[in-house]
Amino acid sequence: MHNVRRRIYLGQSLPIRYEDEMLYGVISRYSIRSGNTSHRATLIDVFGSSNYTVSLELQPGIRRIISNLPMGTTLTEEQFIFQNTMFLFYTAFKGEEQSRWIWDEMLSEHGKDLYNATGQSTSPIKMATHFQYCIQCNRNSLEKHGEMYWRRLFQIPGVKICVEHGVWLSQSEVPMRGITKHTLTVPTQENCSEIIVEEVSDTKMLAQYRCIVNDVEKILNCEYPSRPLEWFYRCYKNQLTSKGYVSIKGRVDQKRVREDFVDYFGVELLDILQSSVVGNHNWLKSIFQKHRKGKEFHPIRHLLVIHFLGLSIEDVFYADESKFPFKPEVLADQPKRKILKKTMTPKYREQAKKERRVSWTEMRSQHPQLGRLELRKLNSRVYAWLYLYDREFLMEHMPDRLPAKSVTIRYDWQKRDEETLQKVRLIVGQLLRVEGKSHRITIARIHEALEEQCLYAEHLSKMPSTKEYLSQVLESTEKFRERSILWAIQELKKTNEPLILNRIKIKAGVGGVNSILLKYPELLQ
Repeated sequence: MHNVRRRIYLGQSLPIRYEDEMLYGVISRYSIRSGNTSHRATLIDVFGSSNYTVSLELQPGIRRIISNLPMGTTLTEEQFIFQNTMFLFYTAFKGEEQSRWIWDEMLSEHGKDLYNATGQSTSPIKMATHFQYCIQCNRNSLEKHGEMYWRRLFQIPGVKICVEHGVWLSQSEVPMRGITKHTLTVPTQENCSEIIVEEVSDTKMLAQYRCIVNDVEKILNCEYPSRPLEWFYRCYKNQLTSKGYVSIKGRVDQKRVREDFVDYFGVELLDILQSSVVGNHNWLKSIFQKHRKGKEFHPIRHLLVIHFLGLSIEDVFYADESKFPFKPEVLADQPKRKILKKTMTPKYREQAKKERRVSWTEMRSQHPQLGRLELRKLNSRVYAWLYLYDREFLMEHMPDRLPAKSVTIRYDWQKRDEETLQKVRLIVGQLLRVEGKSHRITIARIHEALEEQCLYAEHLSKMPSTKEYLSQVLESTEKFRERSILWAIQELKKTNEPLILNRIKIKAGVGGVNSILLKYPELLQ
């Protein structure tokens, strides 16, 4: 009987799932609509047991959720997994066996080791510390739905910009880890305050970033065929070969690849995507080497390589192996003399050299303003041929390299810590002295007063004094409620008004008056 009642209630109260909404958010909104006063009660409603954790990326117990819905429901396991979790994103570049294992674990009772299956525990590309949101998207959602919700795309590691509106994402006050494991929090105007919208000023970087994020969204929503790691290695290697990066012996010119890769994307974009390629031993070099078992790369890095090589996602996942030009690892076993004899005669080679020299020279004269990378893109076949068979001519007729990009500004963090601490102290003092109803002291409110975004976790880790001070003054909901009620009581006493519970509540603008009065009984004296 209890199970039947739970099914009916869950079916009546389960909110409509919004486009690209996280399952965590759906369950959080259900918790509010159901009127449940505890996290445990919501888990029992949704899963039929309180022995579950609501996950952010890959949710276990999906089969349990479906079984608790009323008979005749149209929702399926596939819909929840594909549309409201990050399953397709984290399995896009995994083999069929591993993808199937993750799928089965999400359906199962408790989903062992699902967090490690995402690679987040060891990946250099980390999620944000707090839920991210776009102010304009939230406004649109409020207008359309009457409420805001957590979007999957904005929580993907490396996604820092809303490409639809061309603005940097804001960080909410809701942490992604830690207390989130035991609480269900929806986005509100309190925890997702409307600080100043910061537009992305670099239009070139934004255009490139948009391509990457559009592909993130594509693999987040489309089911591509499972391919083994060897598939991606061969696809990338053959594309490198066709672009002239691979020698006759099958060796990749890693130095030139790295230089062109950085020129193509720019240092800033690679830093935002946590995919810098500094040093000789970096992920870019590894991804073009034959993969050892267990060696995996984050989906973001696969997408960077795919774009750099001029491919689309469909080109990679639906590649026809029989149409690969040749296999470098096979050619490497043959003597160089034999390959040249097999592929071209001296007469053909001389004629081909003349034609390609003319093509390259004409292209240089027609586009004098273009750099090396742009010229290579104009006619990659000519470039690849000259690089392989007439490199001396090619190097002599290349445009000069662009000057080195300006070095990233490095802050004196000790000085910045001292200056920021003084500003923050001043702002907190002003907030505490404001007349009338008080405002909760939060990072977002201090950011707004500072008119700069400098108090995120990655910055505070380098400003210990400011971090320590903030840990003392930032207010939780409970702390702010207590301060508001104490203020309201003092204000009522000044005007000799009766200290009635309802009057205190209205004056303070918060609930929970009883608990504070029990804590400070002397206040009513």
